[in-house]
Amino acid sequence: MSLEEKQWGEEPMFSITDEAKTELRNRMNVSERKRFIRLQLRFSCLVKLKLTLEDSIDPNDEEIIIDGLHFIINKTQLHYFNNNQIDFVPDQTGFMEFVAEKV
Repeated sequence: MSLEEKQWGEEPMFSITDEAKTELRNRMNVSERKRFIRLQLRFSCLVKLKLTLEDSIDPNDEEIIIDGLHFIINKTQLHYFNNNQIDFVPDQTGFMEFVAEKV
């Protein structure tokens, strides 16, 4: 099932900064087969965003399309992403990282 932006009202469920869109599109261009962006939370000492590229949707996933990018989120985690903004912030240790923050 696909949820277009308009189903969530005037605003999409979450927003994406231009920096994050650019980095996601760069990663999608490298991968020939993976066209879905999985968003999930990594629960450890801190709750952090985990982003992976996938080639298919699981039965318990919801697809959300924003600016031509196909995101998939497990239905049990949808509420964590509501009213958040996804941003790309290069980490100071050299690792690249995506973050989700309430807007």
